[in-house]
Amino acid sequence: MSQLSRADLSTAGGKGANLGELLRLGLAVPPGFVVSAGAYAEQARAWGLAERLAAHLDARRWDDAASAAAELFEGGALLPGIEGAVRDAYRELGAPPVAVRSSATAEDLADASFAGQHETYLDVAGEDALLAALRRCWASLWSPRALAYRAARGVDHLGVHIAVVVQRMVPAEFAGVLFTVDPVAQRADRMLLEVAPGLGEAVVSGHTTGDVYRLRRAPFAGAAAHGSDRANGAAAHGAGTTNGAAAHGAGTTNGAAAHGAGTTNGAAHPGADDLAIEDRDRREAGRPAPSDALVLELGRLGLRLEAHFGCPQDVEFAIAGGSLHLLQSRPITTLGEAEIEPLPPPPQLSRMQRRMLEANDNDRFPVAPKPLDQWGFRMTLPALVRMVRFVGLDVDEDEERAWVDQLWRPIFVPPRMRPTLRLLRLPRKVAASLRDDAMAWWEADGLKRLLPACAPVDLRALDGAALLRRADRIAETTTAVLGERFERSASQLAAVALRVPVTLAVGPKRAATVMSDLVSGVHTRTSDVNLALFRLARRAASAGPEVAGAIREGRPEALRASEAGRATLAEVEAFLDEHGHRESAGLYLSAPTWRQDPAPVWGLLRGLLDAAEPPSEEAGLARYHAALEEVTRALRFVPGLADAFRRNVERLRSAIAFRERTHFDLVRSYSALQAIVAEIARRLVERGHLPSPDDVFYLTEAEVRAWLTGEAPPLEQVKRLVQRRRATYGVVNARWQRTAFEAGARGAPGDELRGVGASSGVVRGKARIVRDAREFERLKAGEILVCRYTNPAWTPLFTLAAGVVTDTGGAVSHAAIVAREYGIPAVLGAAGATERITDGQEIVVDGTEGRVALLRQVGRQGDADERGRG
Repeated sequence: MSQLSRADLSTAGGKGANLGELLRLGLAVPPGFVVSAGAYAEQARAWGLAERLAAHLDARRWDDAASAAAELFEGGALLPGIEGAVRDAYRELGAPPVAVRSSATAEDLADASFAGQHETYLDVAGEDALLAALRRCWASLWSPRALAYRAARGVDHLGVHIAVVVQRMVPAEFAGVLFTVDPVAQRADRMLLEVAPGLGEAVVSGHTTGDVYRLRRAPFAGAAAHGSDRANGAAAHGAGTTNGAAAHGAGTTNGAAAHGAGTTNGAAHPGADDLAIEDRDRREAGRPAPSDALVLELGRLGLRLEAHFGCPQDVEFAIAGGSLHLLQSRPITTLGEAEIEPLPPPPQLSRMQRRMLEANDNDRFPVAPKPLDQWGFRMTLPALVRMVRFVGLDVDEDEERAWVDQLWRPIFVPPRMRPTLRLLRLPRKVAASLRDDAMAWWEADGLKRLLPACAPVDLRALDGAALLRRADRIAETTTAVLGERFERSASQLAAVALRVPVTLAVGPKRAATVMSDLVSGVHTRTSDVNLALFRLARRAASAGPEVAGAIREGRPEALRASEAGRATLAEVEAFLDEHGHRESAGLYLSAPTWRQDPAPVWGLLRGLLDAAEPPSEEAGLARYHAALEEVTRALRFVPGLADAFRRNVERLRSAIAFRERTHFDLVRSYSALQAIVAEIARRLVERGHLPSPDDVFYLTEAEVRAWLTGEAPPLEQVKRLVQRRRATYGVVNARWQRTAFEAGARGAPGDELRGVGASSGVVRGKARIVRDAREFERLKAGEILVCRYTNPAWTPLFTLAAGVVTDTGGAVSHAAIVAREYGIPAVLGAAGATERITDGQEIVVDGTEGRVALLRQVGRQGDADERGRG
């Protein structure tokens, strides 16, 4: 289990993946192993399960389906490789009494826990008993109760697999469940704990009534306020092996560690010092109970888990020998609707809206926006509407207003658009845009208007009205400049027209690949940033072992101890002065820039320490020249056509460089507005109008403007408002993520993913899943980067990556442009890639055809006896 993390949901199921994540945090988890979901799927295929159950499932005959499944799982012969692997893993564990726990790939998720739907068996002793319990866990996936639960939530029955967690039993003196917020009273400022002597399963199943404790806490403040993923994320990466090895002695080594972790590490999280036992309900007089110190330690540990996972947690635990042992931590999914604000109904999309939504590459909108993010959108959305009207479409003013003002949007839905006769003038506009020197306009006009509006000033010296005037100037200037920039970007539509001669020259089958190659190797502002970062890493690597060691270990503060280290820190500061306005997670006011949170920069430097070669455009340029020669050679028989084609390709490449350069500069507006928001938050907290600075992102622009002038409501009312909006955001973001990243993931062939071939070429290698900017350091040279989305801040990783695969994106996204520039194969928009591909799995990326072949699983190198290991 020490090899697992949240990235392994598809392999280890929700329970197994979460337990692996807990081990990575250095917490005490009973040692064990996981019989993977892949092993279950292999056995189910061997038994013909899907064929046996299909008719029952189609007719929703749950009892019949459950009986047919039970017959198979109880009487079918186990595959020798799986049986042998489980026996070997059990012997390696020491053949102790174990808990055998189901872990489905659709359980313990943020909006559906599946709690109690699948079976757990305790005190299982002996190999034969273990195999029998394994069969029963597998069969529990098909119980009438589990079938009805999935059907009610729209979960595809045949799309869910089940792993099984096998762990050494803990000789528990006490056990129970901790809810980090009170789901019964719907209180985010209180924890609820139920604990009883003996095994926790009795409490979870309701067979025993435990003592109930209510702990006072600071109201849940979400992942953003805790900021703990930054701290814990770095620690977790180093914890996987060390603490995993120690897990075999979890009863002593990790038990002691966890005992300290609750106080030392837990206290680092906001609210840890505010914990107190508010009241307790002792159900049986004289019954043993844990000490108050242990109860508070458990509460602090709950805060740490809540901060790491980013949402309230349902934590199962055991206490043995005075030490805490974690048995599970999963999201609380029963927080009621009374705690969230009314949400708009799902929109009814027109055909054009659906197409535009499908074309969104999610590199700018990877997560749902928070309320104050709308302030930033009001700079960009009117400019987008201007572009739409320039193209020849009409947008109703009411639709535009609703688009800009909508608070809780379920997906990024563009307004309804209607074609007009102006569309007939679009080809002429595109041709004029191709002839226009857009970069010259930017240098001479657009940038010169933008930079003065965003120039740094002493914000503390401005009164509230002056702060808001500065924000308005930034927004007005950005909207105007961005609108002109969008109009001048119409030249990129020339790619549609250029597709015609390319198809004539090379045929329809190769047209997409050749078009991709024709825009490969374009030098962009983004590549300048990546090269500067590479050079900074090389200088750090050559500065001596103390400097390189501090960066590798994630201890930049240690660089202050030496002259070489201080010089490196100065270079990083200089880099941030020039590039620190770069966004890390989309164009959101709530997403920190590199300057505000340099952790991603240090993560990139850690990875680049081992990069031997700088990022090079040579491979991309070679593809470009070869494609251009092939097409123009075929077109030479038509007088003048080859020369005209060559000129327009060059103009298209210039348009792409213009897009990237202007994006780099325009994000300065967001950085400048973020600084104003940070100053407003500081003042509101100082005046007692806001609990913490990060709470400002859960206010609207109108509220911020009013409160800054002194019209704020009482603090207790503000706390309730922020608490409600944080809870609302958790629901909205879960839906947003599901829509943005999971669409199309079901139903794909088991060994292949399809997406957009965004950069041609084929590469075979080890997949490395990187979920967000805090995991940049995980990618090693020569590995294939697999991620949900990318934006320009991710592209330094392309120096290391042998190939790129993303859940979303397309041929015109930032990832595609930089992948083509560096000449590395890329398949974007491969829906479900981060769930289907296992971290470390060998894959083949075919950027020419847009295919990803899934080869062997991690730890399954043809050896059947590896199938049972987690």
